[in-house]
Amino acid sequence: MVKFADEKAGPFFGFALTVLGTYLSAFTLFPVDPAPRGALMLSGSVLAIGILAIPFARVVSGSTLSTSTENFVAFGFVAWLLLDLIQGAYVLTEASPRSLQLALVATGASAASMWLGVAQGRWRLPKWLVDGAERQLSTQTLLHAVPICLLLGMFNYAYSVGFDLPAMFSYLGESRWNAPWGRGQAGGWEAFRDQAPYFGYVLPSLTALTISRLGLFRFQSLFAIACSLVMLAFLAQGGGRRIIAVTVGAGLLVWLQANPGVRLKNYIIVGIGAVSLALFAQFMLNVRGVGYSEYQGEGADYDYLHVDDNFLRLAQIIDLVPAKRSHVGIRQVVFTLVRPVPRILWPGKPMHSGFDLPAEVGLRGVSLSSSIVGEWYLAFGWVSVLFGGWLHGRLAATANTLREIGHRSGNPIVFALAVMVLLAGMRSMLELVLMSYAVAAWWAVNHQLTKQ
Repeated sequence: MVKFADEKAGPFFGFALTVLGTYLSAFTLFPVDPAPRGALMLSGSVLAIGILAIPFARVVSGSTLSTSTENFVAFGFVAWLLLDLIQGAYVLTEASPRSLQLALVATGASAASMWLGVAQGRWRLPKWLVDGAERQLSTQTLLHAVPICLLLGMFNYAYSVGFDLPAMFSYLGESRWNAPWGRGQAGGWEAFRDQAPYFGYVLPSLTALTISRLGLFRFQSLFAIACSLVMLAFLAQGGGRRIIAVTVGAGLLVWLQANPGVRLKNYIIVGIGAVSLALFAQFMLNVRGVGYSEYQGEGADYDYLHVDDNFLRLAQIIDLVPAKRSHVGIRQVVFTLVRPVPRILWPGKPMHSGFDLPAEVGLRGVSLSSSIVGEWYLAFGWVSVLFGGWLHGRLAATANTLREIGHRSGNPIVFALAVMVLLAGMRSMLELVLMSYAVAAWWAVNHQLTKQ
């Protein structure tokens, strides 16, 4: 294994290389006019190299740390914030040159702090989470879990159409706004059944583990694949590309953990999975607002791999705060933490963090994200940007405990879901909370199936 990428030295070299990449991208290589399309390709690429140097070294060397959580979090910085820059996706005239420069600094500073958080070590995991990872998952339990997770995951969709299954399937391919299981921002009692699909998030992971143990061309494996495809089809109808990425990504990670000795095969499978995910995510973006029938004939929009324009929105927030608007302080964190409380039980629950970015930039009827880096900046400024990166690093280091437990118990699912929660959480604080529901849902099913 490459020594500078090992468990002790890796985080410190990751910090140093990220700081170097930040300095080069935001100062040495920063163009005079960063607004034209492609002007920040070099800066974004250099910063991405600095952030991903250690994960890349671990993968190339075949290190056992290749699947460490911090590698995925590092990738999250690049995917959520820098990928648009690297592709030269669009012009950046809606933000000032100074704010674009500071957005690079904020991204690099948060990523560097993440590596310091990893170096600082792990926290103790909650007992219930350790218990879920320690429970040995027999093949029989695995096969029972597949139909249970499918039935629970599909409950909300079936209930919404009065359990008329042909009608339920008829909404596949429709615009996400037309499905009867959709709801507004503020739900009532139906908010409880709206959580049912989280049980289905685990199906790709169960499928990967089933194939790993029984082989592909077995009835049980093919049945699990069919269940996953049905669940993914309905999740995709909702238009949430990150949901598909999280669920399928967890399945790929389960495969890697369950098959550590077939390196070349793993690379091929993960590579095919990653490319397929990217293409399908683009397809979802094209279809979700209009439906498949209206989309047909218009042609696919594959000019670049579309990601939320988080970097631009981060720069706009830096432009606005604190020059024109105050930091929102603890309200950003409170808004996130109270998300699990149903509004029917707390009608006055906050609707937002105290800052409405679409309204500030003159847009209506849209939602904009700025990544978790932007939300931390919005809270307390540069101090919270550093704190947020450090916190993500500590959580990543802590999640690695689940990987070690999963190796011993033969149950890598809890670890895989936890990794995807942290990766999705790079998009926003709310995603960090919402995606953790899938971990709780799998714990509940696993606990019932394996209880003594």
